[in-house]
Amino acid sequence: MKHRFLFVIALLALAWVSPCLAQIVAGRGIEIRVLGVPPEERGRIDGNYSVSSSGTVRMPFVGEVNLSGMSTNAAAAKLESVYKNAGIYSSPTFQISASGADVVRQDVVTVSGFVRSPGPKPYTPGLTLFQAVAAAGGANEFGSLKRVLLMRGKSNRVYNLNNIEDRNVVLQANDTIEIPEKTWRGQ
Repeated sequence: MKHRFLFVIALLALAWVSPCLAQIVAGRGIEIRVLGVPPEERGRIDGNYSVSSSGTVRMPFVGEVNLSGMSTNAAAAKLESVYKNAGIYSSPTFQISASGADVVRQDVVTVSGFVRSPGPKPYTPGLTLFQAVAAAGGANEFGSLKRVLLMRGKSNRVYNLNNIEDRNVVLQANDTIEIPEKTWRGQ
């Protein structure tokens, strides 16, 4: 009886410790959640992310962050530090889960800001800026389509979605789109 009890305790301990020991692997998927930020901000970050072949994850507002080989706890601490140092969030708490299987089987673009449904959206080749914003439910009553920010790698560019040429800008996987708030003049 004593041995069974110890065996059960050992199994429970392993079940509790194993998520902390999970490692982030290049080419796999991870799930990221953020706490300690306003609810509307959570929608910008929460979701499934692909870890690139070089071990980086494209995060909204901060770009590529190398997490390969880290435990999920170490990666969460790194993201907390990156977002604090960038002055984006003052006290975020990240939760990361990784598994041996692919969590994410497709690339995404992230649409954030003043849209009806912010967050990661499925990416398919040929996806346009206008289509990605539409997939996020479009701008809400406070959002402006005249100053849409497209973040790609280390470059940022502003587009006016009232112009047909700007609507047809073709996106790349892991692009981030920010819909700003209207100004007092409604722009």
